Amino acid sequence: MEFVRQLFSGTVISLTSSVLILLTAALVLLLTPYIRMGAIKGYLDYGISRMNEIYNEKRLLNQVKKYSKTITIKMNFIDKMELTLIDKSNIRNYIPFVNFYSLAVLSVILFAAAFKPVYTVLHSILSTAVICSLCACIPYIVLEVLGRYNSEKVRRQMAGFISTLNRWCAVKEDIIYAFEKSVDSGLGEPLRTYIRDAVIQVKKGMEVQEALEMLQMKVDSEQFRDFILNIRQSIKHRGDIRKLLSNMEDEFYRMEEEYTRRKISSYKDKFIMYATMIAVLVVAYFFLKSNPKVMQFYLSSSQGKTLLAIFSLLYFAAFVASLRISRFDY
Repeated sequence: MEFVRQLFSGTVISLTSSVLILLTAALVLLLTPYIRMGAIKGYLDYGISRMNEIYNEKRLLNQVKKYSKTITIKMNFIDKMELTLIDKSNIRNYIPFVNFYSLAVLSVILFAAAFKPVYTVLHSILSTAVICSLCACIPYIVLEVLGRYNSEKVRRQMAGFISTLNRWCAVKEDIIYAFEKSVDSGLGEPLRTYIRDAVIQVKKGMEVQEALEMLQMKVDSEQFRDFILNIRQSIKHRGDIRKLLSNMEDEFYRMEEEYTRRKISSYKDKFIMYATMIAVLVVAYFFLKSNPKVMQFYLSSSQGKTLLAIFSLLYFAAFVASLRISRFDY
């Protein structure tokens, strides 16, 4: 009797669960025509965007508190890395909340994930550590190339940007006002994010000169640095900002024509250089795998392991040297 009672109780629970699932499915089907997925997606996008804006405002406010009047003195290694990699790459526009520590964690994960398969091939701790260190540098390479691409993109935007500033300065002769209005006028990325951050910093209490100095650090472009330098000098000495912008507008349009004629693009050179360095690793791997004698020499003999370690160190040194190249001369 006890077994029958348990069986009956289990059957009732199963039937009740099945009925509830069917009723829930029926309710969802009935309500589906009335659910506006576009509206839900819009609310989610707005929520994520708003969270990102709040995070950026807090981050910029911290920069104001930390660097105001001491920008060139107190900037430590982590702050410089965030400025030269994360801010220049504008990665936060696509992946919010990225910072130095998340990059460090990602690098450690890549190093650990690559260690076992690389060691299985090389059977050398030193060579494996060098190759895995290169794998750990992948996020920084990506950000550096993105930063170079953004700097190139900013250079192409400069003529139109200065033209927009000139029009807004005709309304009110205030460069920060013109910056703010240019952002609202449909300024393209990444310049939009850079200018918006500078405007927020000034509104939060940072000196205009210091905000412009931080803005200048975010773009690896001689033209952009000259533009910011001229703006800072004009503000400092109370120069004619309208006349300055008019002269620079003509100059940048002529300069962009010359760049277009010569097809100068440094970020493509950087990309090709990194792609070549990666190709060297791929070719070396297939060379070892395709030739058993070479593989036995480098992976089994002490002389071969020593040579492999030396080659790995030289390769890593060349990689570090390539990171230090800030621009190309033509």
